[in-house]
Amino acid sequence: MTSIDTSRKKESFKIFNDIAKTYDLLNRALSFGIDVKWRKNFIKNLPKRNGLEVLDLATGTGDVALTLGKDRKVAKVIGLDMSEGMIEIGKKKVTNQGLQKLIDLKIGDGVVIPEEDESQDIVTLAFGIRNFYDPQKALINIHRVLKKNGLAMIMEFSLPKNPLIKMFYLFYFRNLLPFVGNLVSKHKDAYTYLNKTVEDFPYGKEFTDMMENAGFKEIRIVPLTFGIASLYIGKKI
Repeated sequence: MTSIDTSRKKESFKIFNDIAKTYDLLNRALSFGIDVKWRKNFIKNLPKRNGLEVLDLATGTGDVALTLGKDRKVAKVIGLDMSEGMIEIGKKKVTNQGLQKLIDLKIGDGVVIPEEDESQDIVTLAFGIRNFYDPQKALINIHRVLKKNGLAMIMEFSLPKNPLIKMFYLFYFRNLLPFVGNLVSKHKDAYTYLNKTVEDFPYGKEFTDMMENAGFKEIRIVPLTFGIASLYIGKKI
């Protein structure tokens, strides 16, 4: 697998601008609705206390932010994304659900993270870090903005260990998904590119090593749906 050019990752937000209008529809359809179930794992792993302040990176159209904002333990959610098109749609969803006092979506770089040191109880990131131009720097800054005992919860695609499931998954992922995604979004290669970033990105122990190098402790992996995706949880001590 050829490595994705870092320069294209720096410009990947432009792809999301182009596909913003069909993004939610394709997410539901191409994942068969599993993405909705996956997001609930963020809620399941929240600390058992109220007043949590959460930062959601690569927030996109705000699905994770909205999921978190509906939990009574959460007091505030800030969502950052570089795509204006995605943020615009996300803000409409927040307003339609009457959560604009609780959720603030805005333009922001998930690598440099323009937030104060030790300002967040939780940082979440769903299916976005593989598109960052410097994921290690992003992890270091996630650690920086977390309060002591704060949690990073990062959800990303991975590869199933079961050979049969892996075979069917890769066929779907490499062939059917990009064909349908590009066709419906009317973009020449958005879903071809996004799928290549999955196989190009480290997962499992390779990724937990990156988290450890950024300073995280008590790191654990929660496998999702036969290992198609993983939720990585790390703590700032």
